[in-house]
Amino acid sequence: MAQALKTVTAQLPVNRMDDMATRLDRSKQWIVRKAVVAYIARAERERQMIQEGLDDIAAGRTISLEAMELWADSLGGPNERPLPQIGE
Repeated sequence: MAQALKTVTAQLPVNRMDDMATRLDRSKQWIVRKAVVAYIARAERERQMIQEGLDDIAAGRTISLEAMELWADSLGGPNERPLPQIGE
C-alpha cells in the first residue's frame, strides 16, 4: 500500500545540509526525508517498547530492585550470580 505524502515546511540548518548533500551526492530533500523517516521509526519503536514495559508491569512480570542490585553487585566478582528471573 502506497504511503500518502505531503509537503511540509520547516527551518533547518542549511549550511550543514548543503555540506552533507554535497558529500553524499544527494539532494537536501532526500536527506531531510531520510532523517524524518528514521526519526519517526525510532520514536514509534520507543513508544512500543514503553508500552511493552507497562504491559509487563500490569501483568506482574517484574523483578525486584533488591534482586537486580544483588545481581549487578556480583558482576565481575568471584561469586557472580545468575540473572534474576521474573518474580524474584
